[in-house]
Amino acid sequence: MSDDIVPFKPKADLTAEQNLRAFIERGRDKLTAFGVGCWSENNWKATFSNRAVSSRFSTNTQTSTSYKYTPLASPYIDFAKAYIRDAFSNRPVSNLQRHLEAVRVLEEALIDTKGNADILLLDGTVLDYLDEVFQRRMSSATGRNKAGYQLETLLNFCRDNEFTPSLPEWSNPYGRQKDLTIAIDKKGKEFKSEKMPTDEEMMLVAELFHRAPSLGAEAEYFTSIMALLMSAPSRGSEPLTLPVDCLEWEKDTSGKNQLGIRWVPVKNGREGLKWVVPIMQDVVVEAVARLKRISEPARKTAKFAEENPNVFMRHEGCITSASHGDEAPLILEQLNAALSTNYDSYTLAAPTPKWLINVLENNAGRVNYKALGECEYTKYIAKFKNWPYVDKARKVKASDALMLCRENEFHMEFNPRGYSFTLPTVNQINDRFVQKETREGRSLWEKHGIQKSNKESIRLNSHKARHWLSTKAERGGMDELTLANWAGRARIADNKKYDHRTAEEKAEEARALLIPEDASILDKIEVNLPVSYEDIGKDLIGVAIVTELGVCEHDFAMTPCQRNGDCETCKEMVCIKGYSDSLELLKKREIEVSEQLNKSMDSHSMGVFGADRWVSALGWRLSHIRTKIQILEDANNPDGTPVRIPDEFDPSPIKSALMDKGMEVEIKRSETIELDGDVYDLLGM
Repeated sequence: MSDDIVPFKPKADLTAEQNLRAFIERGRDKLTAFGVGCWSENNWKATFSNRAVSSRFSTNTQTSTSYKYTPLASPYIDFAKAYIRDAFSNRPVSNLQRHLEAVRVLEEALIDTKGNADILLLDGTVLDYLDEVFQRRMSSATGRNKAGYQLETLLNFCRDNEFTPSLPEWSNPYGRQKDLTIAIDKKGKEFKSEKMPTDEEMMLVAELFHRAPSLGAEAEYFTSIMALLMSAPSRGSEPLTLPVDCLEWEKDTSGKNQLGIRWVPVKNGREGLKWVVPIMQDVVVEAVARLKRISEPARKTAKFAEENPNVFMRHEGCITSASHGDEAPLILEQLNAALSTNYDSYTLAAPTPKWLINVLENNAGRVNYKALGECEYTKYIAKFKNWPYVDKARKVKASDALMLCRENEFHMEFNPRGYSFTLPTVNQINDRFVQKETREGRSLWEKHGIQKSNKESIRLNSHKARHWLSTKAERGGMDELTLANWAGRARIADNKKYDHRTAEEKAEEARALLIPEDASILDKIEVNLPVSYEDIGKDLIGVAIVTELGVCEHDFAMTPCQRNGDCETCKEMVCIKGYSDSLELLKKREIEVSEQLNKSMDSHSMGVFGADRWVSALGWRLSHIRTKIQILEDANNPDGTPVRIPDEFDPSPIKSALMDKGMEVEIKRSETIELDGDVYDLLGM
């Protein structure tokens, strides 16, 4: 909450209506979020964290769009504005979508149950009706959960501020939905399998792309679009704004030419080049070349329309003479040739199309090129919101759009219309790659007899290519930031929605990161991983204990340690070259033992009883410590070298006793043991 914003506080001695009026007056006259003079408007704009924040006070009870909508009903709209302004002032956010969904649901419930949108009428009857509105308006379980949370907050606000003091408690009944993109249970696997296409399906696209030149313009055009989507993870609508000169070559640090596609993400991703992996470069170049060739007639028409508004372009299909004037009437055959139609006749009534009836009515029952020019120009530029541009940024004109095509360009029965230009929709792209029973024969798979090995239907929409390529990049080890930029994502966290690797693959990746194959002892110590006996050169199975001085190889499953923590001179303590803690501690102990030895030697020189034994013990200890320090500091020993006291410098009491009696102390392997004749006789051999 901003320091200069005083929270609203109801007064107990006022009625609910008076408290509500005071709240609305405060929001209207004292708060300034979204601007000082915005109250009378119904679509507010603000900026938070460099992002535009919109608050449109539209109702759910009437059909609305971003450009045309019906405001919330009065007097509810004043409460809604005060509430949103208060909420945003106290806690600015970059998106108010869920807040406004809650406001609209509550308004609709009030109208349906009370016949009036007044927050003062809010009671248990309205609360009982909320679920019906939620189910009707919101099909997404996740959306209901988030909007339900905001509605719970709104209702608590009304109760706490005594607008509706007797309002019953209402808790969000819509639980948080499991994120199936990361779930590893059955539902998670099913969800991922629906999103993630198989390699076989993607290779069938490659086969179709290869065969496309012999299959016709439709196969060439749509497989080229899919090839671009397979070369860089993109949304299906993003290639539609590519210019004809979208390819760029640049040399990398090794001097090799690398291919990039100039791409503009549609969801706040970073604009720039999408690099194409080398193995796909030739495919992308070929795909762009095909699209350029197919789109050329449409781009010429768009260029003509841009330079000659409301003028009909005389194309190759027209059959009138060059001297035929724009206002001269056209007979039926000339009209059909100009529009690539096959009308048998036309009148001022059905079945003549409405647009043609309008032309006839406005031109005294006749048709000419001038009337067609005005009609067709208006018709086709209406398909482009930013005419003559195809993108929101107004950088790519229709006359330069790589994907532009003519109307009926791929129709099986009608010829392309000479004066026409349009862009396909994502649904039209998907229709070519998704087999549907309701649209039998529409997909390229059915038209050209291509099937999966198991005869199942192929349902490969454009977005599946994005999932497939993102997952391949994850498997290949691409880092998260590079992948997010490559895919045009605004947030790195969104990568997980497209990562369909199995749980085993992710675990193996984590294992490889934590324990690389060539991990040294120092690597393991640094990340707190187990150090095996084999790592320190001991032929045993098991794990050693990492201590402050190094690695203890004492087997704690056997007898307890006999040293009682006296590790510096223990032959079972292995110091590791490069383990800085070990070396620093040994040097500290060297100073301490040296001081003790000097005192013992002074005492011995003065004839103190027992000092000679202290001199021997401390000298023996200091020699071991200094020997280890010398080895650890020796530049000839590589980091990770284990350093231990040789057995002969510190034999065990048992070995000492055996050696005193002249007996063997080394363990013999079974294959070296020889048995005499008496043993064989005892064994019956």
